[in-house]
Formats: sequence, structure tokens, C-alpha cells
Amino acid sequence: MKNILFIGGTGYIGGPILSRFLQRHDPSLTISALVRSPDKAAKLRALHTQGVQINVVVGSHNDAALVEALVAEADVVFSLADCDDLQAAQSILRGLKKRFDATGVKPTLIHMSGTGCLGDRAKGEFSSSTVYNDMDIAQIETLPATQPHRNVDLAIVEADSTQGYTNAYIVLPGIVYGKPHGILVDAGIQNPTNLALSAYIKACFERKAAGIVGLGKNVISHVDVTEVADQVELLYNAIHSPTSTRSTGSEIDHGKNGYYFVANGEVEFEKVAEIVEKHAGLPRRAFSDAEMPAYFPSPSLQGFFGDNGRCDSQRSYQGLGWKPVKTTVDFLDAVREEVKENWNLV
Repeated sequence: MKNILFIGGTGYIGGPILSRFLQRHDPSLTISALVRSPDKAAKLRALHTQGVQINVVVGSHNDAALVEALVAEADVVFSLADCDDLQAAQSILRGLKKRFDATGVKPTLIHMSGTGCLGDRAKGEFSSSTVYNDMDIAQIETLPATQPHRNVDLAIVEADSTQGYTNAYIVLPGIVYGKPHGILVDAGIQNPTNLALSAYIKACFERKAAGIVGLGKNVISHVDVTEVADQVELLYNAIHSPTSTRSTGSEIDHGKNGYYFVANGEVEFEKVAEIVEKHAGLPRRAFSDAEMPAYFPSPSLQGFFGDNGRCDSQRSYQGLGWKPVKTTVDFLDAVREEVKENWNLV
């Protein structure tokens, strides 16, 4: 039996991933899910899961002792909750170390980070020509530990490449958009809302102006939520069934070499503001320094809307055979749909 633990499996990004594993038709899997809401936990236990065993535990990723204990029983851990929470990550790593010490086998960690770590403090004033390639590890290693998400990513790399008690894979999507699909959405268990995009558009309506940082010239990478789930599923399959899923001649790298960007298009953020301006009739006005923390409490989100964050997902394309089809046209359509939905709430 393979024990798989999901932390953050009912979130916007985690839900479509967990949904797929609950329908894998694989009786050799035992899945555990840490869920904060008792109501969602009850609904998850009641799901028909195609024969996959599921253990639902009520608790938070901030419950250090609980997380450590659950991870210590897992062969594979999906860390899909808060990518800026170093204490939660350290609880996961302690559990992985216990698992390795008890079994002598390195457990797998698949951690969801993000391209917020690529931010350049452009404040919307310019577009950057710098594109980070996930096959260029030396380039990624130039990112300081002070960048968003980076302290957590570096702790995970340390556990793998230096201390050697886990095989860790870090997935870094651009801004994620689109409507998630799967049995958890259908059952009302997972969060169906994109945090970053919906928070931005909600802020525009509240301030009665299309928000922009500086001139909005910064370029951000983006990816559809379903295609993130595609990539993560391909990654898992490649790790655990390498001969049948891996592209010929490619390696499934981990640790310091295990960064996987996930994006399939990019856009100047000004284009997002233009949609809000046109479709909601809200005149454009730059966010003030006081407004940013008021509307976006997360520091990483504050910088994200004004930073350049361009990436090339070569490790996913070449190494995993990831074939996304959604482009910038789809991203902008999703922004229009989000504006329309918020307009109906006004």
C-alpha cells in the first residue's frame, strides 16, 4: 500500500488534484486529507471514491504536532496549502525525517510554491526581458532568500539535497485562473475561487476604480487551474512509474534541480486593468501605498501585481510531456468572466 497525504487538498489549486487521486481506480492507494472544516470533512468522508481508501483528519496545516504525525506515516506528501508558511513547512519536514528514519526509504514531497519568487520590484513601471527557465538552476539560485516563497523553497531543497531524507519537487505556477473541475467542486467541498484574481477585482469594485500598480507594464505568467492539475498528475506518475510516463532521455529531477515552473502564457498587467475599466466602467486609478496592504493583506500578493514574473516551463514541457492548451486569450476571457460575476454582486 502507498500512503498519500494531502495538505491543502480542498483549496482552489489542491481540489482538482485531490479529486483525480480519489478517482484513480487504484486499490493500492490509501489517501489521507487534512481538512480544517468539520463540515467539509464529513462531506469528504461520504464521497464515493471508486474504491480508494480515504482517511479524513480535521485540523489545520498550522497544527504542528498533528501535521508532523500525519506526515510521518506517509510515503507521499502533497503540500498544497500556504507556500509562505515556513513553520508549517518545517512541521512537514520533521515528519518526513521521521518517516525516513523509520523506514530507510526517502518519502516524496510535492510542494506547491509560485512564481511570486521571481518578483523584481518593478512596481509596474517597466517590462523585464528576464525570463527564468526551470532548466537553468544557476539562474534560479540567484534568487535571494528574501523573495516571496523562497525561504520555504530553500528549506525544502536543504532537506533533499543536503540532508538527504526526502525527494522533493517544487511546483511554481504563475497566476492561476479558471474554473476548477472535479468531484470536490461538485460536492461543494473545495474552494472554487481564485484568491489573487478575485481579490484584485473585488478591490477594484470596492474602490470604484480599476486598480493598477504604476503603469501596469510588468509582465506576469499565467496558467489554467485544470492544467496545473495536469502537470502535477504527470509529475507524480513520472516519479512513481518513470518508465511508462517519462519522456525519452529526460530525468525527473528533485531537490536543488527539482524546480518545475507551470505557466503557458504571459501578459502585461495593464491588460487586466483595461478589462475592468471597459467592462465594469470603472476609471483607472493607481493603487496608493496605503491601499495595497488594505486590499491585499499578503505581502507576496502586494508585490505580485506590480512585479515582473516571467518563466519558461521547459522541465514540465520536455521532462513530463505537459501539453497545456490555454493561452493568454483564455486568461483574459477568465478576467472578463470574473468581472461579470462581481458586477452581478454589486
